[in-house]
Amino acid sequence: MNEASASAPDPDTTAESAREIRRLVGAQLINELTRRSDAWGLLFLFGHAALLGATGYLLWRSLGSYWALPATLLHGIVIVHLFAPFHEATHNTAFRSQWLNTLVGWLAGLALMLPPLVFRYQHGAHHRYTQDVERDPQMIPMGERLGGFLFYASAIPYFREILRALLSQPRGRFNESERRNVPVAKLGAVQRQARAFWAVYAALAIGSVWAGSWAVAIFWLLPRVLAEPLERIIRMSEHVGCARNANMLQNTRTVLTWAPIRWLSWNMALHTAHHAAPLVPFHALPRMHAALAGHIEELRRGYVDTVRFQLRNASRRTA
Repeated sequence: MNEASASAPDPDTTAESAREIRRLVGAQLINELTRRSDAWGLLFLFGHAALLGATGYLLWRSLGSYWALPATLLHGIVIVHLFAPFHEATHNTAFRSQWLNTLVGWLAGLALMLPPLVFRYQHGAHHRYTQDVERDPQMIPMGERLGGFLFYASAIPYFREILRALLSQPRGRFNESERRNVPVAKLGAVQRQARAFWAVYAALAIGSVWAGSWAVAIFWLLPRVLAEPLERIIRMSEHVGCARNANMLQNTRTVLTWAPIRWLSWNMALHTAHHAAPLVPFHALPRMHAALAGHIEELRRGYVDTVRFQLRNASRRTA
């Protein structure tokens, strides 16, 4: 099913879809795949950190030359892909050790300006109500229209929402989605976490001014902003244009891409497998994907093909 259904999903059927997936894959295999591992998490994390250091070095060497722009973009691509370990850590599946999940969630969240606690609750709702335009807080319905797709791909709506959250949450002001998805008892913790983020950013700003250094802007802020549109396109690839129902084999898209890209995204391109069993760690998703082979209804070969398909759909809906 390629076209997005006009009807809203019935969340009550999510459990039925989960039972069907468990039947297809087998309870024994799913239980085996849900085993978390510090070793795999640290391997991917150190690899990601090493690549971040390498692109940062290339950017430093390119400063003052025409190579600075592509080097900034390349470094930014690695930065925005920190969303992969951030996402995995908020699922508590990046590592077996909880303190590692917490630490990586905080560090990656600081780099992305995404406090992990509020994200965890909203992402949980995203998994419960995938493609429900009323209840999925991370759904991107604007991406189903041509103008909306291009606007969201610009990352302007994304950064606008980040700025709103960073300005309002420290003051205890929450929007409707946050109040609906975050337990009342946790709103204070969300507020404290947002204030802690601002404390770190303030320290970086003060340190930069004191040292007379532009390093924070050159090696973090500018690359992060420049590369974010690519990350927005990747995020839209996961669900935009998929069916609006509770069947996880239909409402989520898998993109078969090159191994280096799949590695950089911690296997999140195998997104149907992730939604089919959210407790399966990133390193086991290839096996989960193989177990679902032949049953995934929205499968694309590469991001170019995916964007072409989405733009074609969006153009038809806009006409």
